[in-house]
Amino acid sequence: MPALFNRRLRRRIGHLCLMMLTISLTMPALANAFEVTDLAGRKVLLPDDPQRVILGEGRLLYTLAALQPDDPFQDLVGWRDELIRFDEDVWHRLRQRFPHAEQLARFGKAATGEFDLEHAIALNPDVIVFDLSAWPALREGSALDTLETADVAVVFVDFLTQADQHMVPSLRLMGKIFAAEARAETLINMRQQALEEVAERLPEPLQRPDVLIETAAGLHPECCRSVGDDNLGRVVRLAGGNNIAAERLPNLFGQLHIEWILSRDPDVIIQTGGDWQVLSSSSIPLGYDVSAQETRAAMRELIAARPGWSTLKAVEEGRVHALWHLFYNTPFQFIAVQQVTKWLHPEAMADLDPAAAWQSIHETLLPYSLEGTFWADLVPAP
Repeated sequence: MPALFNRRLRRRIGHLCLMMLTISLTMPALANAFEVTDLAGRKVLLPDDPQRVILGEGRLLYTLAALQPDDPFQDLVGWRDELIRFDEDVWHRLRQRFPHAEQLARFGKAATGEFDLEHAIALNPDVIVFDLSAWPALREGSALDTLETADVAVVFVDFLTQADQHMVPSLRLMGKIFAAEARAETLINMRQQALEEVAERLPEPLQRPDVLIETAAGLHPECCRSVGDDNLGRVVRLAGGNNIAAERLPNLFGQLHIEWILSRDPDVIIQTGGDWQVLSSSSIPLGYDVSAQETRAAMRELIAARPGWSTLKAVEEGRVHALWHLFYNTPFQFIAVQQVTKWLHPEAMADLDPAAAWQSIHETLLPYSLEGTFWADLVPAP
């Protein structure tokens, strides 16, 4: 009996020691983990200093480049591929300076079911960062449970919608994930100061000119894609304009009929463009590899090809402008607010200098220099 008791006692002591060892090994990780609330309103426990991250939205690289300019790819094991496919000028600069980026795994769009979950888990990531647009699709299936079972933290951020509410918390969340809180705050402060400069200068009483935003002008054969009361629509509102598409488009993006545009006869037209000439020769080139002359030539050709557009008030008065499309989904959207407000209220904004602010961002935050064209006028401003 005593021998049996001693064996049981030794066994229990052994089990207790094993439990204590397991706890001691896991406690540092638990102690250093931290809880965040993501943009889907979810409480997420993140590991301290994650070093294996997947970006489920490739254009988050614009933010990451500002947070980790020495090497935005250093903590990545994979990312979505749309920056590579649609922003060739930026990708060329990043690839040239950080050639190892070519070796990262590439993923499709989670919102449309193209994200390869098995491939992602096989990469053993600590964290996957998705755009909020992927949240409806991912919450409906088993993807989030599968990732949780695999001990992968999933975080949703948003640079696309409700910038006045989502931009700052998204920047702070990215800053925490990539241990770059100070740089995130620098960008937040730059944004706040830029928006305050606009608000302080808007004339009172404010007369809001009617504005048509045509997104990705000429990229698609049909006219005209636009944006409702969000994203670039909010840019127009902050800049002191009236986005006419908000009258017709209940969602973020949508299609306007050319006949309706002609009947509405906007005061100002703003067409967005990018490095898309390979995709469509009729699109408006803008970006790091483009001259203002190329942009204006494409604008003239596109306007001339549109039936009835030559009679529009904005065309007759020389108030047609081009804007870099990628301001729509980056933390640099405030630069677009400043430039658009200069177009809408030129006298009140005479001393506002978005070009200097854009230059400052590149000099202080980004790993590549500023060159090229990011906005232009159909008729050069006098």
